[in-house]
Amino acid sequence: MSSISAESFLIIAGAGGHGRVCADVARRVGWTVTGFCDPAFAGADEILGVPLLDGHESELFADWPRETALFIAIGDNSRRLALADDARRRNIPLAVLMDPSAVVSPSAVIGPGALVMPNVTINAEAVVGRAALINSAAVIEHGARVDEGAHVAPGACMTGETVLGARSLLGARATILPGIQVGADTTVGAGAVVTSHVAERQTVVGVPARPVRKVPRVRAVV
Repeated sequence: MSSISAESFLIIAGAGGHGRVCADVARRVGWTVTGFCDPAFAGADEILGVPLLDGHESELFADWPRETALFIAIGDNSRRLALADDARRRNIPLAVLMDPSAVVSPSAVIGPGALVMPNVTINAEAVVGRAALINSAAVIEHGARVDEGAHVAPGACMTGETVLGARSLLGARATILPGIQVGADTTVGAGAVVTSHVAERQTVVGVPARPVRKVPRVRAVV
């Protein structure tokens, strides 16, 4: 499963630590990274040898260069997905980045804009949604589904036929037991073990995982 599309050049939105890791992955799989876009680093000329482009994402999207794909390297799930929505409206191609060390089943489905980090395992018929983030050494077992904009943190495990809802976070080394569904906009704390279904907009922690609060509904601003 190749991560290179018809475009050979890549611009990365987000130049913080996460963006720099994404640039490393992109280079390892053959992309030519031509720029970072991140207003937070205004004034810098380059990062990791890559030029820092002037302006906000909206300005860049309005005059997108030909033969260039976009990767959104922003840790905030809602904002990452909102930018992916904006790019789709403008017909900007979203790259998929999969580190060469990842083991990904040929029957798995990886959505546009998704990131698969080093030493990840994605097994048969798993689905990784648009702009989802599968972080280092995470495991997505057979038939599991990571919905759009969700983040599976380092070392976390989704066992067979599980679901992580849109924009949700499965914390570092947390586990969802077989067949369990976690709703949208939910945070599962680091090291938690999810043994029963979790509704949307919850924060759950512990072993077994229990809710500690409901998360207010927040609309991302692009």
